[in-house]
Amino acid sequence: MSGYLARRIASALPTLLGITLLAFLLLRVLPGRPGSAGREEGMVSAEAMARVRAAAPAAVSPAAGYAVWISGLVHGDLGRSEHDGRPVTTVLGEALPWTLLLNGTALLIIYGLAVPFGLLSAAAPGSRFDRLGGAFLIGLYALPSFAAGLLLQQWVAVRWNLLPLQGPPDIPAGAGWWQAVATTLAHATLPAVCLALSGWAFVARYARAVFQSALGRQFLTAARARGLSRTRAVAHAALWAAVPFVTLLATILPGLAGGSVVVEQIFSWPGVGRLYLGAIETRDTPVILGLTLLSALLVLAANLIVDLLYAVVDPRIRERLEGEPSGGR
Repeated sequence: MSGYLARRIASALPTLLGITLLAFLLLRVLPGRPGSAGREEGMVSAEAMARVRAAAPAAVSPAAGYAVWISGLVHGDLGRSEHDGRPVTTVLGEALPWTLLLNGTALLIIYGLAVPFGLLSAAAPGSRFDRLGGAFLIGLYALPSFAAGLLLQQWVAVRWNLLPLQGPPDIPAGAGWWQAVATTLAHATLPAVCLALSGWAFVARYARAVFQSALGRQFLTAARARGLSRTRAVAHAALWAAVPFVTLLATILPGLAGGSVVVEQIFSWPGVGRLYLGAIETRDTPVILGLTLLSALLVLAANLIVDLLYAVVDPRIRERLEGEPSGGR
């Protein structure tokens, strides 16, 4: 298992270098002066901005600039923002937890609702629940994220006043941990639901097809013949379908990361997606490069987690990985 992890990590390094190099070259050919918005808004002085720009990779040739950035990366330094002069690691560290919270909540909503929904539809194919649910899921999947976000804000937050409209939670000083958690979840619910809608519809339809196939397998018929109840037979089908859902996770996670860009902007959520848009608008090269690296790392880490989950749900894969030599061949 350790040899497999080492090989996966080593194979990811060229991919990361290629992604960051491409982003660096694209930023060099785009028109406009990097960091101009921060100067125009009076956020930093002209002297401080001059020092930041002189130390930025964009101040030298492309090859030398990329070498400077890679050298800083090796030492854990991603440079300073050309927008406000703060270290890029600090800027990313402030935004990343909010995006992880949003994506994690959306993922729980997707699988927590889609899998039971698909199982119920597959258990009674052609029923009214199956037909109406299928039509509802198709409409939900076709609904754009920005339209879903505006509808949720209009009805849930404004008309019904059930959840906060937007923005990060404003936790009062001296609040207990339970109050902080409840306030944070209340503010995260609407953007997480908006982010999860299309994924939920897709996974629910996929779950119906998987469970319908599993419920018709001969080993389940034999299980019923041996006296198992329908509930236990359906549970066997759910276990058999675990591997396809792990495969689907590799598609859902990058989709959530991409959807965060739109959803965070709609709900004024201070995450990585909103930071990405702001950095592109101000041509903040160090922040864009740091965000590109972070996004690539998250996607590669998600794929690695999916591969490890295969070993959890499928004993055959686990035995093969555990039997591999640590040095590899």
